[in-house]
Amino acid sequence: MLPAPLRWPSIDWVFAVMILALVAGCATPIEVKTASKAQFDLLTALDGAISDLQQSFDQFHKAKEARIREEGRMFVARQAIAALYPTNRPMKQITADALFESYNTNVQPWIDNALALPDVEAQIVSLTKKIAATSDPALKGRYSLALQDLQELRARLVRNKPSAVTEIEEVILSDLTNERQTAQDVRHLLDILRSEIAVMKSIASKVDAWLAIDVSVSQEQADSLRDALVGARKALAGGGP
Repeated sequence: MLPAPLRWPSIDWVFAVMILALVAGCATPIEVKTASKAQFDLLTALDGAISDLQQSFDQFHKAKEARIREEGRMFVARQAIAALYPTNRPMKQITADALFESYNTNVQPWIDNALALPDVEAQIVSLTKKIAATSDPALKGRYSLALQDLQELRARLVRNKPSAVTEIEEVILSDLTNERQTAQDVRHLLDILRSEIAVMKSIASKVDAWLAIDVSVSQEQADSLRDALVGARKALAGGGP
């Protein structure tokens, strides 16, 4: 959460400028009307630009997460091969068929299921909750069969797994968690910025409408606009003062 002094000056400034322009009198100069309309258009353009930026960041973080996974699979393969054929073990003759079979049995499964264990465990927890919550016997039976399959898969994923594979997976999963947190933080900050712009657009729209009909703002209208601003600030701050 950004500190209040960094978040609100833009909104307060817009409010002050608009009120000063409105209390100037009934006959609003065309320059003021034009400036007000231009300000609203700029806010609309800024909101669109931030929306595009948000989408670009989302695509960037998804691509980065995919790259971490792909590179992680290569690291897992390297560790699995190193565990099966350690460099300090004496070499012995082996046929190509035996080498291929050994690879398929002792290396390929760790590559195919790299980083899958957390997802499998999450699905097990979800299905366990669904089984406890449902009273339909047929549905409960279907969930139970799916749960058994997942439990068997989990057992295979941990059975005889080389410690080096487990360690590298932990590092990769940590990198994925950090990347997801970064993406979440960026989206949160941009959401705050878009919320502030929405408040400014709402105020600018009201003022623009008043300027269009050449009215002076009454004290009641000014108070209403100020109350709307204060309410918006509190809402964006999570209900705080």
